[in-house]
Amino acid sequence: MKKHETLQKSTADLKRMFEEFHIRPIEELVNRLPKSKLIDFKIIIAHRDFDLLLNEYLEGNKFSIVSGRGPSGPIHFGHLLVFRVVKFLQDAFGANVYIPLSDDEKLVFGKIKSLKDAEFWALDNARVILALGFDKNRTKVYISSKQRWVYKYALEIARKLTLSTVKNALGVDDSSNPGIPFYAAVQIAHILQPTLDTGERVIVPIGLDQDVYMRLARDVAERMKIKKPASLYIRFLLGLNGQPMSSSVPDTAIFVNDSEEEIWRKIMKAVTGGQPTIEEQRLKGGNPSGCMVFEWLKVFVFNSEKEAEEYAQLCKNGDLLCGFDCKPMLARAFIKMAKEITTKAEKINLEDFLWEA
Repeated sequence: MKKHETLQKSTADLKRMFEEFHIRPIEELVNRLPKSKLIDFKIIIAHRDFDLLLNEYLEGNKFSIVSGRGPSGPIHFGHLLVFRVVKFLQDAFGANVYIPLSDDEKLVFGKIKSLKDAEFWALDNARVILALGFDKNRTKVYISSKQRWVYKYALEIARKLTLSTVKNALGVDDSSNPGIPFYAAVQIAHILQPTLDTGERVIVPIGLDQDVYMRLARDVAERMKIKKPASLYIRFLLGLNGQPMSSSVPDTAIFVNDSEEEIWRKIMKAVTGGQPTIEEQRLKGGNPSGCMVFEWLKVFVFNSEKEAEEYAQLCKNGDLLCGFDCKPMLARAFIKMAKEITTKAEKINLEDFLWEA
């Protein structure tokens, strides 16, 4: 799929979500939220029932945040976007955060060979996520297969689902192993656990592709007569090559454990909006709207819309060269970020955060 086709599909998916599934643009709530580049740069793009949750918060009702990670390998910076949103919410509202590490998901979907392999990556991923600076008094991290309550709640939830509903929602057929449809109940257990345990409404920051689980969770919550979970939707971010970012295609992403040489190599190959030659770039200028390097600078490096706009104008004027200015700037920023996160991750005491019940 070409870059413009991927963008068109993402836009079409968002429009369809607005029309069919009652997703609302985040712009409706901008005046009710603290200022953040996550909103200014449209990293958070939409919500479902976040307005209801905010109304309840103003009435004195706390809420919880759930956002998980399927541990099957190292974390890249695209994965961390969701957890930046989680930290933004925790900082802004003092909310409790639950981070399920879904080793069971990776096992039943065949992404790992054993739960032992998943546990290694779960602990590795947890340190990286927590290096973003979560409040240890308000954050619980857990490995799903080690939690006794997960199975108990999943059984109760499974009774509120039908096999045909789950098969249709997940697109599985009778050739799938039975753990896959049952995992829907496990995922819903993760989402609804804070509400079942404390009565607090939950909000889940996710990508649009994960909304099927939210719709199932909301249906189950209604049948269980508890508060339906709300959701925030994170923008689809293309990889460095203009294609969807994927752990299985390493050159699409920058991983936290990438070496400096790897970071330089990947970024120097990135898709840009520049001209074929230096002379043409100086004469005609570049096109930042079609440039993955500029897009990544906005998401990961620039701190304000003004900074991004000024940089974009320099590109359009021909004052910047992709290989001499923009790519090196992005590479140096990622080398610095990777080093900072790795250093902080090494100092994380997981005992302060790990939860087993």
